[in-house]
Formats: sequence, C-alpha cells, structure tokens
Amino acid sequence: MIDSPEKNISEIKALITLLDDEDEKIFETARERLLNHGEKILSFLPLQNQQDTFISKRIRNIREQILRNHFKVEIRNLKRTPDGDIDLEDGVFLIARTRYFDLDPNPSIAQINEYAYQLKEKLISISDQTEILRRTISFFVEEKGFTGNQTDYYSEDNQYINRVLETKTGIPITLSAIYLLVGKRIDLPMSGIGLPGHFTLRFSFGDTNVYFDPFNNGTILSRGDCESMVQNLGFTFTEEYLQPVTNKQILERMFRNIILSLEKKEEMERIETIRQFIDTLNSDL
Repeated sequence: MIDSPEKNISEIKALITLLDDEDEKIFETARERLLNHGEKILSFLPLQNQQDTFISKRIRNIREQILRNHFKVEIRNLKRTPDGDIDLEDGVFLIARTRYFDLDPNPSIAQINEYAYQLKEKLISISDQTEILRRTISFFVEEKGFTGNQTDYYSEDNQYINRVLETKTGIPITLSAIYLLVGKRIDLPMSGIGLPGHFTLRFSFGDTNVYFDPFNNGTILSRGDCESMVQNLGFTFTEEYLQPVTNKQILERMFRNIILSLEKKEEMERIETIRQFIDTLNSDL
C-alpha cells in the first residue's frame, strides 16, 4: 500500500519536531527517516543562518546531506556535448539549483533565448567581425546593463546564473557564462579564457583572437593586458592561460568561487557540500 501525500507530509512535520530532542537515539531515528524521504523534505527545512543553536546545526546537517545525495546523482548525469564535454547550460542551472532547489529554469532560459534573438537581429546585416564584436559588447553592456559587481564582489548571489540574469550584476565567470550561452545560440565564435583570478572571454575570427572583459563593461584586452592582469594578481604568466577552457573547467571554477563566498560567512557545512560536488564532477570524467 502506497502512503498518501498527506500522510507523508504529516510524518515529515512530526519528525521535524523531534530534531531538537536531547535523546540521541530519538534524534537519529528521526534523522534517518527524514533522509529516507529525500529531497521532498527540503521545503520543510528552512535555510538556516550560521547561529550554532542545537536545532539549527541539526537542520543544516540534514539539509546538506539531502542536497549532497541528490546533486551528486545529477552531476553524474549532466548532459554531454558531442566532444564529451559537459553541457554548459545544464551545468550552470544545476549549480543555481544547489542553492535555489525549487528553481524553475525556464524563465531564465526564455530570457537567454530572447537575448539571442535580439542580438541576432542587430548582427544580421553585419559582416565585419570587429563590428560584430563591438555590437555584441554594446548589446550586453549598454542595452541590457550587465556589469561587474564592484561593490559586493563576494556576494553569493553573484555565483548563480538566475540571480545574475535578474540583477544584471555578477562576477567575471557568471557574466561570461551569459555571453557564452547567448553566443552559442547564434554561433558567435566566443570561448572562455580562465585567467587566474579573473575569467575573461575570447572572440576569434580567422587567425585573430580578441580578448575582452565582461566584468569591466566589455573592455578589450591586449595580450599585454592579460599578462599584466595575471602578474598583478600574483601569478606567473604562461601562454597556456590564453587558451580556451572546457565547460567542465568553467563549472568547477564556479563551484570553487561559491566556496570563496561561503568562506566569508564561515558556512562550513555548505563548503563541505560544494567540495563533494567538485569531487563528483572530477571523478565522473
């Protein structure tokens, strides 16, 4: 006999009331039964602040365990591109759902589709590649208002594609991801360039590569600019840094940026969750 949804909800609520029980056996029994319900309990377990109260620590622990179990499976099942890489769009929306579990990606995807349609209309009669790049940057920066979050760089919302689409601000890699997702739809020759400490983009035509910086309003970067940027951030420049990175490398870097945001808030339970996601991403390839 299959339990009704109402019975499951009643059981979940009853089990949650036992999470602050001082009897360890009662707590462990409640915890295991909640874990057996899987991701359906997340809506009943509110996001906890970092106050180390008895109940908040227990709720954080259970919530993170559910997320780990769920998203490790999803990471392993991410859609692949014909060359065996991970699909970037699937990956960035999975990352967003690790924070906003009930997120419906369709409105964000529709927004990206609309951007692609509008940008294609602006480029349809243009053949000069330099002008195509100029109009592309102008579209994102001047028309749509995308810019780097200079005032609150480590805000966690900068890490998630849905929030960056809403606020029009983000960090280098999430802003670049939006350019890449729009560009892919209309076959723009853009690729991600993973400079240490500052993600940028490359636009290629013929034997010419032009680097530019979505975080700083699409500023064009010479090779020397890229080298100086890397050195100013304390790294030794190598030509390898100017080569395109894979989608999988982009996703891993996005996860690592989330860890940086969480470290600022000392959210150790969630940091461990993200580390496990990175391990899963790497072990699956």
